Amino acid sequence: MSAARDIGGGSGARFSRMQRCGLAAAARAWLVLLYASFVATLAVTLPRAALAEGRQALVIGNSAYAIGPLANPRQDAESIAKALKTVGFQVTVVLDANQQAMRRAIIDFGRVLRATDSVGLLYYAGHGVQVGGENFLIPIGADIKAQEEVPVEGINLNEVLKTMARPENRINIVILDACRNNPFESLTRNMGGGLAQVLAPTGTLIAFATAPGQVALDGEGQHSPYSLALAQAIPQAGIVLEEVFRRTRRQVLAATANKQTPWEHSSLTGEFFFRPKTAEPETSARPVDAGGLSEAQVDEVRAWDRIKDSRDSETLRRHLAAYPGGLFADVVRARLDRGAVPASSDSGAIAGWIGNIFGTASPDPEAETILAEALQLSARDTPEADIEAFRLYRAAATRGLPAAMHQVARAYDRGRGVGRNILEAAAWYRKAADTGHAPSMASLGTMYEFAEGVPQDIAEALRLYRLSAEAGDEHGMTSLGYLYQQGKGVAKDAVEARKWYAAAASNPRALYNLALMNVRGEGGERDFGEAIRLLQGAIEKGHVGAMRELAFLFDEGRGVARDSKAAAEYLLAAYKGGHKDARVDLLTRPEAWSIETRRQVQRHLAASGLYSGRITGAFDAKTRAAIEAYAHRA
Repeated sequence: MSAARDIGGGSGARFSRMQRCGLAAAARAWLVLLYASFVATLAVTLPRAALAEGRQALVIGNSAYAIGPLANPRQDAESIAKALKTVGFQVTVVLDANQQAMRRAIIDFGRVLRATDSVGLLYYAGHGVQVGGENFLIPIGADIKAQEEVPVEGINLNEVLKTMARPENRINIVILDACRNNPFESLTRNMGGGLAQVLAPTGTLIAFATAPGQVALDGEGQHSPYSLALAQAIPQAGIVLEEVFRRTRRQVLAATANKQTPWEHSSLTGEFFFRPKTAEPETSARPVDAGGLSEAQVDEVRAWDRIKDSRDSETLRRHLAAYPGGLFADVVRARLDRGAVPASSDSGAIAGWIGNIFGTASPDPEAETILAEALQLSARDTPEADIEAFRLYRAAATRGLPAAMHQVARAYDRGRGVGRNILEAAAWYRKAADTGHAPSMASLGTMYEFAEGVPQDIAEALRLYRLSAEAGDEHGMTSLGYLYQQGKGVAKDAVEARKWYAAAASNPRALYNLALMNVRGEGGERDFGEAIRLLQGAIEKGHVGAMRELAFLFDEGRGVARDSKAAAEYLLAAYKGGHKDARVDLLTRPEAWSIETRRQVQRHLAASGLYSGRITGAFDAKTRAAIEAYAHRA
C-alpha cells in the first residue's frame, strides 16, 4: 500500500515529514522542470497504437484421445487460462477439439491478432509428434495408421506460426506442453521422440515443456509439472517474460528430479511482462501528522491574503475555481452566499439561509474572519503560531462555524497546537458533520473505517463517504471510490469506483488511483494514454507516487516509448519527494528494474557529483550511499 495524504482534510494516508511539508524548494523547482520536459517528450513518444494494448490468448487442451488418452491437458488448459485472465488476457478456451474445431479456433485467433495491436499467446496441451523435423499437434479423433498420415490428420505447428504472424511484428508467445510419449509409435516408423527444435519467427517466443527430442511427463496429479509451474509463475508481478520461463524451468527440474528440462527459443526484441510492475491504489487512511501546510496550501494562503477583504463576487469565484477544495473554500462560499440574500422579508427564511451557510441558526458574523486569521497563522508552521491558530479555531468553532470545528478536529487529530487526542478529534468531526459539513463527514468516515477515535464501522464509513461525496467533497468521493474498488463494506464494483474517482477531478489520490485502473483495465479498457495523462495531473499536484508509476511505464515501455533515462529520473524524483516504496526500490530491490534503468540512475548520480564508480547497473555500497545523499540534498 502506498503512502499518501489529502491536503484538503478529508482523507489520505500517512505521509513523511518531507511529503507533508512539500518538497524542499530546490528539489521542487527541479521536479517542475523535470515534469515540463517530459510533458514535451510524451507528446513525441506516445504512439497512438500503444494507448490501449490488447492481450489475446487461445488455450487448447486435448485429453480424450481414443489412443493414448491423457489425464491432465484439460485441467492444465483451464489452469493456464485462469492465470492468463488474471493478467489481462482475453482468453478463448477450446477443450478436446477435433481437427475441424482446432483449425477453426486457430484461424479465428489469427484474424483477431491481425485486426488488433494485441499481444498474442497460444497455449496447447495434448499430444504432439514430429515427422521429418516438423512438429504436429494432434486433435481428438485423429486416425493415424502411418507416418505419412500425420500431416493430414494433425495440425502443422509451422502453419500455426504463420497464421499468428503479423507485419507489425507484435509479440507472439507459443507454449507447447505437447512433448508426451508418442501414442502412435507402434503404428509408425522413424518418428522422433518428443518435438523437434523450432526457430521462432521475429517477435516470437516458443516455449516447450521439455528440450527438443525429449519426452515430457504428464504428471501424477491433476496437472503436468510444466503447466503447474507455469500457471504459478505467470501472475507474479514485475517479472520479465524470460524470467517467468526460467522460474518455471527451475520448478520443473526440482519436481522431476532433473528428468525434464523445459526449453525456449526466442526472437523477441523487447521486454514483456505478464504482470508488469505497478503500485497498489492508495487507501483512504487519514492524514495524521504534526507538520505544516503543503506548498500548494502555502500558495493558497498567499493568494487569499491578496483578496481577504474583497466582497467582489467575481474575485471570490476565481479564487474558488483555483482552490476548489482549499483551506478557504468554506469562507469563500459563505461570503458568496451572503452576497445573495433571499428576496424575502420573512425572518424565518433569512434565518434558514444563514443556517445553511454556517450550519447553525445563529452564527457570529466575526467567525469567518477569525477562521481566516487562524488559517494564515497555520501557514507559518511554528509551534507558537500553531498554538495561537488553535485558540482562534476554537473561538470560531464555539461561535457555530462548521469549517472552524473541522480545523479544531484536525488540530486534535494531528496534535498540532494542542496535544493529540483522537477522541476529541472524532467528537469535533462529528459536531461539524452533524451540520452537513462535507469534509468533516469524509474525515469522520475514515475514522470509522480504521477504528480511530470510534469503533470500527465500515457501514457507517460508507454512509458518511456517500453523504460527503454527494455533497461535492472530493475527499469523500475518492474514499468512496476506493471502497468500491476494493470491495470493502460494499460489493466490489470497478465501474462505480471509476465514476467516483473521475468525479474527484482535482484530487491527486483520485487521479492516481484512476490511472492505475486504466493501466490494469479495471472497470473498463486498458488505456495507457489516459493513465499517463492522469499521472501527469497527479504529479502537477505534488503526488510522488505518480512519479514512481511513470517510472514503471518508462522502464518497461508500456504505453509510451521505452526510456530508461526518464525511468531513472522519475524514480529518483519519487524518492527525493519522500516516497517510501521508491526508497525500497532503489536501496533494497533494484533488480526489479531493468539493467539500463539502473545504469541511468548511476549516470544521473555521477552527473550530480555524488557517484564516481563504474556504470554497471549493479548497486554496490557506493551507489546506495550516493542515492541516499541525492535524496537528502537540498
